[in-house]
Amino acid sequence: MESGVFARINGVLPDVAGGTNTSLSVFFDGFHLLVDAGNGVAASLKSGAGEHGYKETPDAVLITSARKEHVAELASVIGSARGYCTAECLGQLTAMPQLADKRSNFTTVQPGQAFSAGPFSITPIAANNAGDAPGLAGSAIYIIEGGGKKVIAGWDFLTLPGADEKLMWKPDLLVLGTETYNEHPSTGMISVSEAYNIVRRWNAKDCYILHYSGEKDREDAKNQWHRGPAGPLSPEELQKAVDSHLLVSGQEGKFSIRVAREGMVWTPAEEAQDEGPVGPKIEVEALEKYVFSLEKMPNGRLTVAVEDSINRLTSEFVGAKKSGDSSLHADPEKSGFFKGPELNMTISDGTVRLEIIKGKKPMFANSMPVSEKDAARLKKYIQENFA
Repeated sequence: MESGVFARINGVLPDVAGGTNTSLSVFFDGFHLLVDAGNGVAASLKSGAGEHGYKETPDAVLITSARKEHVAELASVIGSARGYCTAECLGQLTAMPQLADKRSNFTTVQPGQAFSAGPFSITPIAANNAGDAPGLAGSAIYIIEGGGKKVIAGWDFLTLPGADEKLMWKPDLLVLGTETYNEHPSTGMISVSEAYNIVRRWNAKDCYILHYSGEKDREDAKNQWHRGPAGPLSPEELQKAVDSHLLVSGQEGKFSIRVAREGMVWTPAEEAQDEGPVGPKIEVEALEKYVFSLEKMPNGRLTVAVEDSINRLTSEFVGAKKSGDSSLHADPEKSGFFKGPELNMTISDGTVRLEIIKGKKPMFANSMPVSEKDAARLKKYIQENFA
């Protein structure tokens, strides 16, 4: 049994496919947190407990929606565990005969308001899953934090109305439900194509995709201009398409997107130890919204790039000089009548203030919170590379 945070994929399939429906278990400090309990989940939990040595019975259960494929085995799985869902979802659940006497097992939660379950802090996010069929009121996805790790269980949604996306920034594991490869809002769920954008926007290093059927993609075969998949793909074909996209888009190695299989176990990647020189290039992922990098070129120039979910700004500077061990200034590059921007960067109290200013106009000016480790790396980078 793992000693730190780890997660297991209990099921990957939509209800129409049969087999084990989408479900995830997250473990830490001996606590078993289950997300959804559709068909086949009980048997999958039993199988996983035998293989990995964790306890089969969950301590807490999160419900994303009252759809059949999320709750078919909830009555038998929940036992004495505490269940969590929105008030609307609980009303839908207790209207089911098999769950009518389980109301006392549940605590209702509010989207956007964090609550605790064992060693985890959990934030529900309201989800819209309306497509051809009406969506279920009170549906949610969950941000699960514990042991210094963040896991997002995010299936059965098309949009997240009113969500503060800062909460979703930089999950260690993102699990997404993707009904089709191409965009088909009529399914009430995102597609694999939309998942690519979400992975980049939320800066998720590890992502599993599940719930895929691909049936709606058959409609795209009628469009002579369509160049993507035009029908269901096998898991192997889907993984090949994902890998090809990451390679062509230049995201290979930066993000990992895997087609989930039942029984897969995720553990956090080991963090590289900061030993020895930082080198001429450093990339930092801020704790919210931004990724930025600095690279000292062989000709002495400094290249700085900063990006968020939409934009990327790359600028080049000359004459970069440090001030103490926590500030850096660089002059504008000049070429004929052209004069580029200047750079000012200061590291203070876990925040990096980065200003790229051309004349009096800021091209970028923002304060970005960073981890203590990254603040120390940046200071070390400045000391190593600039006089």
